[in-house]
Amino acid sequence: MSAAVSSSSGVLAGGPGAGGETIWFNGALMDVRVPGAWSEDAFSLVEVSMQRGRATGLHVDPSHETFHVLEGELLFHADGEELPGAAGSTVAMPQGVPHAFVCTSDLARFLVLNAPGGHDRFFRDGGHPAEHRDFDRAPAPDLERTAASARAHGVQLLGPPPFDGVRLRSG
Repeated sequence: MSAAVSSSSGVLAGGPGAGGETIWFNGALMDVRVPGAWSEDAFSLVEVSMQRGRATGLHVDPSHETFHVLEGELLFHADGEELPGAAGSTVAMPQGVPHAFVCTSDLARFLVLNAPGGHDRFFRDGGHPAEHRDFDRAPAPDLERTAASARAHGVQLLGPPPFDGVRLRSG
């Protein structure tokens, strides 16, 4: 963990320039705010930035997953239902619910809280350390690496993004 931690009390404090871990994962930029290891896997917190059309495939997580949209817009697909997520919205997915999401604005920034924690390890193992924040130079999605990470971390990949009428971004 590279974010600032108080050695006397274990308090995790970070922010811009605090040196936290940043990962490129399938075209999205993941800033790990609180890694699962810090909370003994009680929870993990990741800030995600993604561009229009970037989507997840339909999947099931081994944790409860809560999204809070900070800026932009997302469209969620949860167990067959589509739910809009504008800035200020919170969407909570119970463990085991098939879901996916897509960015429908030019850019979206959102927090992802997983409980139990450790979802940051899925991103880390399926992604690449970010040496820059330029979406135009982001590593191409590596679906084999994503699938291997999913198997290792209990994420069930069910199929492609389930969005009709939304232009998805591929590379």
